Amino acid sequence: MNKKIPFIIICLFFYSCGFQPMLKNYDLSKINIEKINFSGKNELTYLLKNYLNIETKNNSNSVVMNIFVSESSNPTSKNTSGLTVEEEITIVVKFDVIDKEKNYLLRDEVSGSKRLSVTNNLSSDEETKKIERNNIIKAIVPKIRFKLQFIFQ
Repeated sequence: MNKKIPFIIICLFFYSCGFQPMLKNYDLSKINIEKINFSGKNELTYLLKNYLNIETKNNSNSVVMNIFVSESSNPTSKNTSGLTVEEEITIVVKFDVIDKEKNYLLRDEVSGSKRLSVTNNLSSDEETKKIERNNIIKAIVPKIRFKLQFIFQ
């Protein structure tokens, strides 16, 4: 019972102070992007384009966004015979936002990584990599949207 009282007080405080999580419901309708230029590996740009899902608009205050996606795979551990047992996949998304006067409004990068075990079955390893690439891109997209939100507020 004693532990519930502070919890209830904290909940009432957050309820009455107007606290709202920043990443929960942000409005992307204020984002005025005229054109998005994607470059990098086709599979990754396709995933990023689908998950980002930003409509392009041609307004007087619209901007251009350049996105470069890269992937690297590095062995993290090897067994006694020298074969790779575990590797780390890292996806880096570099992006910049440029206004009509060619001024950089934002220049940033976001990355995500995942460690995977490597087996002798190449087809299952490739399928696992594909799934993890998808998950990494899903995790990166909210970070990009969050950073874009600050430019257009």
